[in-house]
Amino acid sequence: MFSLSLPNGKATFSNTFQEPLLVVAGGRKPAASWLAEIFRSFTTRWCADSGLVYCLEAGILPDRLVGDGDSTPPDEWRRAVEAGVSVTKHPVDKDLTDLQLALFTAGKELHGKPVLVTGCWGGRFDHLWANIFSALWAAEQNIRILVFADEKECLFLLEGKESLEICVSGRENVVVSLLPLTPECAGVDLQNVRWELKDSLLLQKHPYTVSNRTEGNKNISVRLQKGILGVYCGWL
Repeated sequence: MFSLSLPNGKATFSNTFQEPLLVVAGGRKPAASWLAEIFRSFTTRWCADSGLVYCLEAGILPDRLVGDGDSTPPDEWRRAVEAGVSVTKHPVDKDLTDLQLALFTAGKELHGKPVLVTGCWGGRFDHLWANIFSALWAAEQNIRILVFADEKECLFLLEGKESLEICVSGRENVVVSLLPLTPECAGVDLQNVRWELKDSLLLQKHPYTVSNRTEGNKNISVRLQKGILGVYCGWL
């Protein structure tokens, strides 16, 4: 088993993973205190372009900066370089997003290392859609995203024949949604929520498993036999 501790909860996967990589992207800014706390629990920390700004505002420096620099003030980019941050700079005119570049670079260099992505929520829908489905693309590039997270929202990614237990630190009325990221997700069990599931088939084109709620202080339990399932928890 593998446990991932976050300031707003803890998730335990049935599989075993190596120590994960933290990637800070340039979407909605995570709270500085949340980012600083999660930063301390990782030993490998990367930024995708303007995710650098969020790190600097939280008083921390990443190990690696990947991107084209078009959304990061030049002074802050230069500050990172002068502080010894390893930089991989790409042209502004390119097909891939800065987050995709960071993930695919990690796939080549870190060979299957699991990833937590923050700075990924908010903003335009097309950016969010691309971020989420980049997780499937990243899997083809030898990198596994375990969760997109900040202090308000988390989306855990569960693959076939895996289970997941989520402790939400005693919070009540946490929103729980199951989002099939493949056309079908089969053999889905969901326990310790208001509306439970047992050996269910979820279809991507029929997204009805949204806005569930936790029951008391019990841990959320999810099991999946086939497919890739997004397990969303929100504290909005």
